[in-house]
Amino acid sequence: MGVKRPWLTWLLLAGLVAVYAGARVFAGMEYLRIGLIVAGVASVGAAKAIRATYWRKASDDARSMEMVLLLCYAGAALALAGFLPATGFGVDLLGLEFEDSWSEQRFQRFFLTASSVLLVCSLLPALGAQWALAKGGHAGVLRVDALRVRQTAAGGLSVALAAVALTLIGYVAATFDRAADFSYNRTAMPGSSVREIVLSMDEPLRVALFFPDVHPIKDEVLVYVNELARITGRVVIEEYDRFHNPAGAEEYEARGDGMVYFRKGDAYERIVLGMDMGQARPQLRVLDSIVQGRLLLLNREHRTVYLTTGHGELNDPLAGEYPGSGPVPDPGEFGPGLPPLQGLRQFLGLLNYDVRDLGVGNGLAEAVPDDAAMLMILGPRRPFLEAEIDAVRDYLDRGGSLVLALETGTEFTMAGLRDHLGVDFDPAVVLDDQEGMSSDPRVLMTSRFSMHPAVTTPSRQSSGQSVLMAGTGSFTQAEDVAGVRTEAIVESPLSSYADLNGNLAFDDDTEEQRNHFLAIAVERTDGAGAAGAEDERGMRALLYGDAEIFSDQWFGRGLNDVLIRDGLFWLHREEDLAGEVISEEDVPVLHTRAENVLWFYAVIFGAPAVVLGLGLTIIYARRRQGRGAAEAGGS
Repeated sequence: MGVKRPWLTWLLLAGLVAVYAGARVFAGMEYLRIGLIVAGVASVGAAKAIRATYWRKASDDARSMEMVLLLCYAGAALALAGFLPATGFGVDLLGLEFEDSWSEQRFQRFFLTASSVLLVCSLLPALGAQWALAKGGHAGVLRVDALRVRQTAAGGLSVALAAVALTLIGYVAATFDRAADFSYNRTAMPGSSVREIVLSMDEPLRVALFFPDVHPIKDEVLVYVNELARITGRVVIEEYDRFHNPAGAEEYEARGDGMVYFRKGDAYERIVLGMDMGQARPQLRVLDSIVQGRLLLLNREHRTVYLTTGHGELNDPLAGEYPGSGPVPDPGEFGPGLPPLQGLRQFLGLLNYDVRDLGVGNGLAEAVPDDAAMLMILGPRRPFLEAEIDAVRDYLDRGGSLVLALETGTEFTMAGLRDHLGVDFDPAVVLDDQEGMSSDPRVLMTSRFSMHPAVTTPSRQSSGQSVLMAGTGSFTQAEDVAGVRTEAIVESPLSSYADLNGNLAFDDDTEEQRNHFLAIAVERTDGAGAAGAEDERGMRALLYGDAEIFSDQWFGRGLNDVLIRDGLFWLHREEDLAGEVISEEDVPVLHTRAENVLWFYAVIFGAPAVVLGLGLTIIYARRRQGRGAAEAGGS
């Protein structure tokens, strides 16, 4: 049947593909781009013109089929013309002027969207009609073929309109940025860390709840504190209604409902949940973490942690841009009145630490202060002065606790501290083509932890979470340093490699896939410092190959904050306090590149294969049923 002419549809498709390739794929190659666009437009125009000629010559049912295809071709050609005003060239060609760039952008977006919709609604019916024609063509069945073509084209149009509707719904939803919370509402239960804190107290913990007699938030909190009382046997629960028991409200200085107080002796800490369940729900999901912070404030003495400055550290980035020792920069230079590392600073505050900066201007070149419970060196980009290194070594000799987090590509080296810490640092970035984050090849995801007490909780995690390190280096243990014990506490997967040439790709001729030490725990074992000073408490140190785990961008993602928290407990010989913190909060799903490849092929090929298999099964079952009915009728 002459009306088939599938080559016309292929010519139309080839023209559209050529225009797309010229406008998008080869946009940087001027002559090829123009050639493809001109050839594509000519092909689409020729297909439409030839189809119009055949339509005029056809008659009756053949003419109706030609009309369906002609309308589809005309729609595709009109959509192609509609893309012209959506480009800067088209705007200049039409001589249009706009008051501002926003008006021009809206104009171009309208034509881009309308043309895309028209193209989809023209192309899918055309392909459906051409497919229907391929199934017909027998003599004397033109009327049946015409009906099949019209119905199939209408089905293609329905599919196109449904796809357009879903796309527009997704766009509107993203624009209005509204979210509905359908997650399971459940209050977290006491974890092992909170249990150990309560058991370590020298007197029972008093928990006072200020709510009306009947209230849903009170019921949720009672579930938690009753379980804590059951597993520890050291919790006294007190329930108060402020208006019926003003003496209790006066004792705790409670000025409102919806409050929970934790009391030890005369000191207390409180949690404000309020009276609205919608607002309290996020806190109830992480109640165990909140309680842990309050109990640490209540049960631990106030301590001071010093963060070094003056070398381009994460907490003092301006020093890297403007080298030289001097006073700490004004926090206002970092942003709206807040210095960097807000997440870490708040976290340390919850652990009852007072955070202070320490540089040459306030004594680092002389000595680390005696009240330093911990010294943190986070991502230095420039070397320390020799006097500063001497002060750090002296602090370690006095049994100090050190956190040293390094970055690759900096001038800082381990040379001055190697003989005290017993490790060497390799600045080559450790990558993993399988376990790296899909959105950033520099981000390594690992869940390989030792059984060291500095990683108690991460090593017990069963939720599938990982530590995330961005551009991490690695450590090697120095065998020629005596008196210290070093142990790798975080390792990279066996498929990882050190990117020696910086091309973010594995080169099997020069690079080796193996595990790398990403974090090291160091402890002095000889009971003496380098100068021979005896100290019952030998120094402890934690070394990380990536300082960005402490940054606001990565702190709290994956197991990063858990890794840091357990490390701090170990540094201060509080390993018993390390443990699981129960949370019912939804955890973001992070996929590695290998997992993303699997999901991609599963969605692209797996889902259609399932649908196709289901359809073939139904068709086969119907045919068998039809043959069975025919045989039964014939007999």
